[in-house]
This record gives sequence, C-alpha cells and structure tokens, in this order.
Amino acid sequence: MTAADVPKADMHVHLEGTITPTMVQKLAKRNNVSVPAGLIEDGVFAWDDDGTAAGNLKGFVQAYDDATSVMKCAEDYTDITYDYLKRSADEGCIYAEIFISADHGKMAGLTYPEMLAAITRGYEKAKQETGIEMRLISTCVRHYGPEAALRVAKITHDNPHPLVTGFGMAGDENAHTAADFKPAYDAAALPFRTAHAGEAAGPESVRDVRDVLNIRRFGHMVRAIDDPLLVEEQKKIGAVPEVCVSSNICLKAFKDYAAHPLRKFFDLGLKVVLGSDDPAFFGTSIGREYEIAQKHFGFSDDELKKITRNAVEEAFVDDATRARLLARLDQDVQPSQKHAPAARG
Repeated sequence: MTAADVPKADMHVHLEGTITPTMVQKLAKRNNVSVPAGLIEDGVFAWDDDGTAAGNLKGFVQAYDDATSVMKCAEDYTDITYDYLKRSADEGCIYAEIFISADHGKMAGLTYPEMLAAITRGYEKAKQETGIEMRLISTCVRHYGPEAALRVAKITHDNPHPLVTGFGMAGDENAHTAADFKPAYDAAALPFRTAHAGEAAGPESVRDVRDVLNIRRFGHMVRAIDDPLLVEEQKKIGAVPEVCVSSNICLKAFKDYAAHPLRKFFDLGLKVVLGSDDPAFFGTSIGREYEIAQKHFGFSDDELKKITRNAVEEAFVDDATRARLLARLDQDVQPSQKHAPAARG
C-alpha cells in the first residue's frame, strides 16, 4: 500500500487557485478574451522568479490575477469547481474544504448568491459521480483592508447557504492588524473560523489571530516552528495547522523539504492536516501532497490516514456529515489511483 491508496482530505485550497492552464485556455475561448501574455509556458503557469520570497510572491499574485481574469460568467465557476473536485476524487480525496471569495466573484461579474449557485452546481455533479464531500469557507482578503472584509462578512451573513460553514481570511499577513478584522469575523457570525497566519509573517501573526479572532485552525502556521513556546501553546489549545508543503517551498517560506516543519509538527502532537493551497500554480494536487509527506517526510500509510482523520474530526461540518466521513474513512482504503502529476521544475 502507498500514499495513493490512503483516503485523503484537502483542508486548505482556494477555488480560483485550482484553475489549470488548460481550463484558462478553455474559458478564455468561451468568453472571447485573450490569455494574458506570458502566463502559460510549456503547458504550465509561469511567473518571474528572482530567488526571493517577496519576488516569488509578487510573481505568483500576478499570475493568479492573470489566470482568473478570463473568468467572466457563472458557468466558469461551475466548471472549475467540478474539474477540481473530480480530479481530487480520482486521487482518493473524500472531503475538500474550499476557500471562496466574494471579491473574486464580483470581478467575474457575479453577485455572491450567483457565485454560490454556480459552485453548488459543480459540486453536485462531482458528488453524484464520485461521492466527494465539500464545504466552503467565505474568505476576506487581508490586504484589501478591514472595510472590504466587513463588506464580505455582511454579504456572507445576509446570504446563508448550507455549504458555507466557515469564515476565513487570506492575503498578505503583514497588512493591518488582526484586531482590524474582528468586526468582520463577528459580523459573519459563522460557527467555524480560520485565518492565514505564520507563513509570510512570523510567529506573532499566529498569536495575534489566535488571541484576537479566537482562531484554533490556522492556514499554514508553519513559521510557529521558530518559537518553541508558541508551539507548546498551540498544542495546549489543540491548534490545527493547515499545512501546504508545495506552496511553502514554491513561495520560499522554506528552502527545501529538509527545512520544512511538517514532520516535526506531527511528531510533537499537533493536529496536522494537509492542503493543496493553489495547486495549479504550484504544480501539485492533494494526492501529490500526501505522496510528498510519505516520500520526503517518512509518513507511513497509517500516519497519513491519521492526518485524514484529523481533517475529518476538525472539518467545518455538522455532526451527521462528520460521522459519515469517519465511517467512510474506517472502511477499506481507497483503491489505487493513478499518481498525481509530477512537480514542476
């Protein structure tokens, strides 16, 4: 048995970040727009790499904006949702928790309810074909500012949807303060919360969102390894780091697998889960993230299954759905699936 056979959960993934180069070309043709020059080279996304974390992040953000600029209608959201979920299910993924952005939906010309309806259609098709389960996290963008975040939170609150079970915050962790976004989290009034922290910024960003926003699940959290006291504090509260190894390496949060704290977090008893983040841009998938954990960090099949169990136990779902997912996890492991695509470069 290998990582390919283990049931998986993708606990940190941005919907627009799943759009593949092939899908970009398809949507551009359908919407009669041009693919931005230089975006796709040899079938993969390309961006300038000046060898620094800041340079990589800047290039990635530009590539992300260029790729999503071809999205112009509801059908586009339906297609990328179905495409991502189907590909993930083919790798043995039984559950995905997806960040959605009302701001990006607006850029595509959609209201928040229109975007949700389109995403739901893609999900229902994928679930019918594969059995994959999905929930959504409505997400504000930190560097868009507190007022924009509050607007997203109010839209989320005023348009409840059974698949939207959590509220989160992505974007530049160094922009503004955690306290600036407390009104947004309070206004969303959703039962589950997460926030990006401890990737582009240091350990204090983790403490800030934890203490001010009442966060127990953290997007990334990997820079917490720089502060042993913080790691102990996180263990005591049962913190859940949503770890995205390929993303961290590509954006130079860590120079290589040997420097990355995934194994240390797990061995220290943190409730680690895995995510693909923006898989199309980092040459990865949730299947490949599990394979990386096994190949480069020495995780056994049982340990990988424990990571999936962590995910289901901490998923932003109702008790009945959690029970169904746990029952599925406790069944025989997934049949072998074809391996995830090879890494870029």
